[in-house]
Amino acid sequence: MSLPRGRVVAVSSGPPFGGHMDAFSWEPPTPQQVVAALRSAAEASDGGVVLLPGISDSAMDAWEAPVPEDIRATAREIGGFAPVGWNGKPDLFEAFGFENEFNAEPDHRCGPPGTFRVLHTNGLAEAYYVDVDPETGEWHGVFSLWDSIDATFEAPSLPQWLCHLADGIRRSAGAVRAGCYRRLEEAFFHWFRATAPESGNAEAFRDWAEREFVRLVPGKGVIDAPAARASADPVLAEVGAQLPDCASVIDLRGINAHTSIETIDSPGMGIDAGFRRFHHGRILAAVPWD
Repeated sequence: MSLPRGRVVAVSSGPPFGGHMDAFSWEPPTPQQVVAALRSAAEASDGGVVLLPGISDSAMDAWEAPVPEDIRATAREIGGFAPVGWNGKPDLFEAFGFENEFNAEPDHRCGPPGTFRVLHTNGLAEAYYVDVDPETGEWHGVFSLWDSIDATFEAPSLPQWLCHLADGIRRSAGAVRAGCYRRLEEAFFHWFRATAPESGNAEAFRDWAEREFVRLVPGKGVIDAPAARASADPVLAEVGAQLPDCASVIDLRGINAHTSIETIDSPGMGIDAGFRRFHHGRILAAVPWD
């Protein structure tokens, strides 16, 4: 998986991390703030984004993953959003929202049923999903994966990720008004992948899509399962004991920024990894998947 274009602010020396890596606020926004941010962004998009209808409690009750009240409060008002395509219609294939067809797949790389909710998929074979604790019903961080053994920690919570996307919509609308792009769908595509405008008033938007991120690589924040088992950290040792030797273990405790993760290409892993989360979504594990 290619690394995002942006400003690398840290390459971890391995867990435990000294201090915190901040990009998002440590306090997630309230449902009211999320809804207001999305509505404001849609209004600023000049018709380039359409908000999806809210979702009923009965529909959410049927989801495999339990839904906490703060997520319900957002989903009741807004089910997500979709960019408007060249034909003037919402591009539902590129939509961001709670109801994605990949949630119905019985065998998913995101983990066992009930431990995740897919939020976005696209033509680049990317999947964005939120970690779910099926026992407590809590929703934690947002992750993404590609056709690869690597992954990305997108945001520490779904509300923060949604507000981040709302900010991207507003920035994209500004880039369209500045002449950098003809349509918001095109601008948002570049913002989402952190690539700079190639036309128009590019200098004014030189940093518009750059975002700080942390990069974790083998030996620098990524360890294998045997090393986790041997760790003096009881959390890592417990996680390592549940994984095969070829698994990679990534400690995201203390990180609050967009994080690119390069896992270990171990024998037995294959060309694609499956991903499991532990310890409130703060320990990520890449395991064999086929």
